[in-house]
Amino acid sequence: MKKKATGHSHAKVIFLGEHSAVYHQPAIVFPVPQANVTATLQASNQGVTTIHSQYYSGPIADLPASMAGITALIQKLHQELNRQHQPMNLEINSTIPLGRGMGSSAAIASAIIRGYFAFFETPLSRATLTEYTDIEEKITHGNPSGIDAQTVNVSHPILYEQQQFIDFTPQLSGFLVIADTGLAGNTKTAVNQVREFLEADPVRQELITRLGHLTEVVKTSLTNQDLVKTGQVLTEAQAILTALGVSTTQIEQLVAVANQAGALGAKLTGSGLGGCIIALAPDYPSAKRIAAALTDYGATQTWIQSLTELNPEENNNDE
Repeated sequence: MKKKATGHSHAKVIFLGEHSAVYHQPAIVFPVPQANVTATLQASNQGVTTIHSQYYSGPIADLPASMAGITALIQKLHQELNRQHQPMNLEINSTIPLGRGMGSSAAIASAIIRGYFAFFETPLSRATLTEYTDIEEKITHGNPSGIDAQTVNVSHPILYEQQQFIDFTPQLSGFLVIADTGLAGNTKTAVNQVREFLEADPVRQELITRLGHLTEVVKTSLTNQDLVKTGQVLTEAQAILTALGVSTTQIEQLVAVANQAGALGAKLTGSGLGGCIIALAPDYPSAKRIAAALTDYGATQTWIQSLTELNPEENNNDE
C-alpha cells in the first residue's frame, strides 16, 4: 500500500452518431486528452474517508444525491481493495465541464478507480476499469450505452458498432476544435424528446438510418484522409440533428461562426439541447482561427485537439 497515488482520465466527444447510437446505429467517439481529471488518494488520520473537489468537500458518507454514483463506486472500491478500512482522503481536480456531453462523470469515476488501484498496488486491466466505471455510470445515467466508460479510458478513437466497442485507429490528420456553449444539456431529456419525435411519425426513423449511414461514410473518409468529405458529413449530420429537435439557437450560431471562420464542417456533439460543438480544421493555424472566432462570439471555453496525436497507446496506472 502506497502513502499516496494518483489516477488520471480525460474527456471524450462523439464525432458522429449521437442519438442514432441509441437505435443500434454506429458511432465514432474521440478522446479529448486536453480536458482531464486527476484523482489523488492518500491515507488520512481524520478517522473518516473524505473527498475534496469543486463539486463537494466533506465526508464521503455525506455526498449529495447528485453524486450517488460516486458514492456507490467508492463503497465498492473500499469493499474490494481497502480490507483494513484505512480512512482515505480523495482530492479530485477536473477541467471537464459538467453536462456538456464530454463524459465528465465517467472520467471522474475512471480517475478515482485508477487512483485506488494504484494506491493499493493492485493490477488494473482495461476490462476491470470499464467494469468499475460502469458502476457509477449506471447510477448516474440509468441505462448508458457504455460509450463514455470506454472512451475516457483509452487514448484512441472508438467505433461503437453492432453494440460492440472496436478500437478505431486510422492515421488521422487535421484538428478538432471543441467549443462550449456554456449551457448544460440533459441527456435523458434529449433522448426522450427524440424518441417521442420518432414515435409521432415512423417515417422520421429515416433520419436515424441516415445518421448511421453517415457514420459508415466517415469510417472510410477518415481512413482515406479525406478531411473535406469528413467535414461535409459533419455538416449534413448537424442538419439531421437539427431536424430531430436537439439543436439550439446557441449551437446553430456557433456552428455558423465555425464554418465562416474556415471549418471544413461543424456540428453539435453529445445529446444536444446545450453542451458543445465540434469543428473540423485542416491545420493548426485554421484551428486557432476557428477557436478565436468562437471565443469572440461567446463560447465559454475551447479546446484544440490534434487528430494526429490520437494513437493506440494505452495509459497505465499512475504512480
